[in-house]
Amino acid sequence: MATEKPCPLASFLHQRMQAGNISSTPLVFTFFCDVVTQHGGEIWLGSIVHALAPLGINERLTRTAVFRLVQDGWLESRKQGRRSYYRLTPTGQHYYQRAADRIYSSEDPAWDGVWTLLFVSLVADEKRDALHRGLSWLGYGRMAAAVYALPRHDRAPLMELLADLGLKDSVVQMQAQAEGIETLQALVMSRWKLEKLRRRYKEFTELYSIAQKALSGERSPTAHSIFLLRTLLVHEYRRILLNDPELPAAMLPADWEGDAARSLAGKIYRQTAALTTKWASQEMCNADGKMTGSITSLKNRFPMTQAETDSYKASTGSFK
Repeated sequence: MATEKPCPLASFLHQRMQAGNISSTPLVFTFFCDVVTQHGGEIWLGSIVHALAPLGINERLTRTAVFRLVQDGWLESRKQGRRSYYRLTPTGQHYYQRAADRIYSSEDPAWDGVWTLLFVSLVADEKRDALHRGLSWLGYGRMAAAVYALPRHDRAPLMELLADLGLKDSVVQMQAQAEGIETLQALVMSRWKLEKLRRRYKEFTELYSIAQKALSGERSPTAHSIFLLRTLLVHEYRRILLNDPELPAAMLPADWEGDAARSLAGKIYRQTAALTTKWASQEMCNADGKMTGSITSLKNRFPMTQAETDSYKASTGSFK
């Protein structure tokens, strides 16, 4: 008797976990940021185990990942009876919100030609890794050993990051404009490894185009599999985007692959949002019972661009 082949989406998820170098600890953090924040902010440990088990992340790996996130200050826990419940710490919440503003955006930030420069030579060695990670999540690129640059001026999230790290008095900030965009572009290309980013975006688009086709294939995937697709989609997109300085279009190569990757991520996310929100509300628990969530909370994530809206209207005959 022939063995029934697994659903194409389930096969895709298995292959990504095998080939994607996906560690359980950062994946659990993505799960908290993308899902738990939209369902009350707190979750029972058993629900995390249940949600991620089909990816091969068993109870032991889940407990280890959660323990590490608590030790590193990203999560905090409380006990009620025999159950443990977890949520993001204030620091974790701040990092999530700063990253979310970039991850779920559908368009490039506006640019008026101004650069923000940060000089970090006064920062103590033991805080440099945390500062580097935080600045990367905000879109800063390293121009030299102790110099970071961002192609815009966005003061509020930067000051929040420096306050979280206790570095307000250790970082010098300046605003500047460059003369000669070609020379600056050459410098940026050499310092920020855009060719590597291009390859990663291209690979992401090729892989998740396969997942998109699996969503509408002849064999319908389970709601749980679609939920896991959303989680992996955000996780893998986040890993690339948060290493991308999101340079102005004038400084990027033609046909920049990041645009196609962002468009695809948005389409899949919007396609799966309603069903995955329903699944999470029914299958996961917090101290009050089921973790209720609403699709309304996701409407600001990956909003359709004007071009996508116009294309959708044209394809559906809707011009209202």
